Amino acid sequence: MKNNLKMLGLAMCVLPLYLQAGTGQDLKPVYQPAQGQTTRSAEPIPAGTILPVSLNTALRSDKSGSGTTIIATVMQDVPLGQGEMLRKGSLLTGHVAAAITPGKGSDDSKISFQFDQVRLGNLTIPITTTLRAVASRSAVSAATPELTSSEYADNTIEIGGDQISYGEGGPVMVRSQVVGKYTSQGVLANVDQNSGAPSGGMIEDNTRPQAFWLFSVNARGAYGFRDLTILQSGRTEPLGEVTLASNRQAVKVDKGSAMLLRVDRSGPEEVQARTTPSRETGQ
Repeated sequence: MKNNLKMLGLAMCVLPLYLQAGTGQDLKPVYQPAQGQTTRSAEPIPAGTILPVSLNTALRSDKSGSGTTIIATVMQDVPLGQGEMLRKGSLLTGHVAAAITPGKGSDDSKISFQFDQVRLGNLTIPITTTLRAVASRSAVSAATPELTSSEYADNTIEIGGDQISYGEGGPVMVRSQVVGKYTSQGVLANVDQNSGAPSGGMIEDNTRPQAFWLFSVNARGAYGFRDLTILQSGRTEPLGEVTLASNRQAVKVDKGSAMLLRVDRSGPEEVQARTTPSRETGQ
């Protein structure tokens, strides 16, 4: 009996090695929470965290088929609390869920996609996000401040329409309300973790501000596109799946366009919670 148990234990130890050799793929380190942590405290990226990203790959309903990989880059250091940070340059990866053009059961062109994971240091974190705002390359260019010195830049209209005066470490004001401060990477602002609305006040060491990069704290919707609309933001089933629509021949969101994402959940519990029910294309 003891010999049988030993053999069983040995088999369980070497099984992952055979699986890895059979697939030819490296086993990626995946975040695991410490024992005793609750689901929410174990989240490596807290729910409600804002992620400003730039697309590394274009989204096109006439060329991006179901399963096409999409990649985006985080454009500003994102505070996670307790001294942790999701660094600028971190990559998010996801996939296209569906793409249709007019004449295939719809009068509009549509593309559905979702982000699946993010790199946090050397870890791959499963993630579900919703879309708060999307901006074209031209809108990003228009909102990029031009430095007038090593520390200051001209007044700039942010993506979303708010005008602010950029100055390293200076307050960011929307009309008469102080909502945060400007850094060399972009705007840090205080917002309500649940609603995402500006909560006002200066950034203090004991708060967890949100990174908005070039976006206004009030930015919601599509900017710089003639006829692009956010049909689904990912807040309804299937969770995390975003649908963009256009009444033109194709939805076209070029490489270099920007998105303001909001984390719904992350970590191993997210994998267990996520479901992708079968559905008709474009729903």
